[in-house]
Amino acid sequence: MSASQAWWEPAATPPPEDGSNASLDFEKMDPETVSEDTEELMTRRVHILGTGSIGTFVAHSLKVLPNPPPISLLLHRPELYEDFKAGSRIVRLVNKNTDINDEQTGYDVDLIQENGTWRHISHNPRTEEGDRKPLTPPNAAEKMESGEVFIYTLIVTVKGPATIKALRSVQHRVDQRTTILLMQNGMGQIDDLNKLVFTDPETRPTYMLGIISHGCHMQRPFAVVHAGFGTVALGIYRDTDKYPLPPRGTDTATPDLSEAERKAMYPTDKDLYSNLSSRYLLRTLTRSPVLACAAYPYLDLFQLQLEKLVSNCVLNPLTALLDVQNGSMLENPHLTAVQRLLIAEISLVIRGLPELEGIPNARRRFSPARLENLFRAISKKTASNSSSMREDVRKIRSTEINYINGYIVKRGEEQGIKCVLNYMIMQLVKSRTFHDTKSPDAFVRNVDETQPSRSFRPYGAVSMEAERQDDAVVLEDTSKPREADGAGPPLDFRPLEPEEKEGDR
Repeated sequence: MSASQAWWEPAATPPPEDGSNASLDFEKMDPETVSEDTEELMTRRVHILGTGSIGTFVAHSLKVLPNPPPISLLLHRPELYEDFKAGSRIVRLVNKNTDINDEQTGYDVDLIQENGTWRHISHNPRTEEGDRKPLTPPNAAEKMESGEVFIYTLIVTVKGPATIKALRSVQHRVDQRTTILLMQNGMGQIDDLNKLVFTDPETRPTYMLGIISHGCHMQRPFAVVHAGFGTVALGIYRDTDKYPLPPRGTDTATPDLSEAERKAMYPTDKDLYSNLSSRYLLRTLTRSPVLACAAYPYLDLFQLQLEKLVSNCVLNPLTALLDVQNGSMLENPHLTAVQRLLIAEISLVIRGLPELEGIPNARRRFSPARLENLFRAISKKTASNSSSMREDVRKIRSTEINYINGYIVKRGEEQGIKCVLNYMIMQLVKSRTFHDTKSPDAFVRNVDETQPSRSFRPYGAVSMEAERQDDAVVLEDTSKPREADGAGPPLDFRPLEPEEKEGDR
């Protein structure tokens, strides 16, 4: 989201369903997992792919560290490099609250060539003698036979639809020693990467995930405005090709499991952080006071991802389709009905995910009532913001809908759930950016951007019950209708869930 303030934060832990001491409080990482290593690093260099608001913000935050790592910006367009040179190779961070403009330099650049190779351009400041000398030249271990620089750690901040193409361009520069950190909206990008780019589990890089809640927007190329302080939640992604999920009903105490099976199905943090580059990247990022990074075990991070995804699934497409700011989601009782239908469908899918089996209180954590409260809190906190999907639709750009609502549709199909509402929302959003080259008028045009955004306001008070004990979602509109409108009975939408025995989850 193109937020003007930090908006996402972990939601409050709900009480346990059964009155036990079960808790969803996050476990601390094992200190030994991220402690200093005796192994020697190949390089301290960090590559950043994506120079939008988040990529620029991360690049600046790392450069202000004491003894910062060498940083290489990967640029896919020559004109972007020209902009970088025109700005004196400076990355700027503007604090919106204080108007302080901090400038950092010393960045190297990797520029893609027409033949698909990358040309490394070192920062060459002029010395006192008048000569130019690379500030952080690649060491011998980094140099490849092609003349390119090996990528040891990579931070990816491009939008979801560009992920496959962007990482294909650097595929030959990474291997199993590499760690790739994805800081993006949505979920499911890694599944596509494993299917289309890094198909061999033996040579596949390690993935890290980052959930960022800082509010940032671009002022101009390589200049970002930090509008709201937040945090970054980090963690290793569990590659199910290497660490498959255990069959349902299995736990660590199952006697039939061999030691190898137990280690594969129930990996520890130390197992997941076995890659030296992963531990190095985690330590480097957590050194930054501006980024405010914290490391989480995989299952905890997965739940944080899902919480953020739910709000994105409702907020982003509806604001994009209606061309309104986030706060308008709270003002219209008819929109509330749509939101609750979407949330009920999303909740049904999430509560059936195999990754959450055995997690205490997961069903309550992702119940429709709690997810609605989370969504409304975020909408209120970012009422004056415009979602990133709304801005993409306005500019007729590809959206991240496939990795937001599309992820819910895909995970629903795996469970035999037809997510018709999320599928419909996907197609509606895609129709707003559809453009048939054979028929230039075949796409749905947007409203005039010079006109003020439409605002939807209720004409009466609204009172709705979120969820009954029998899991039925009841939508009851008690607003006063106009004379032309007929008053109807409340709508009762009961989610169809597979039969479950008590205690299955």
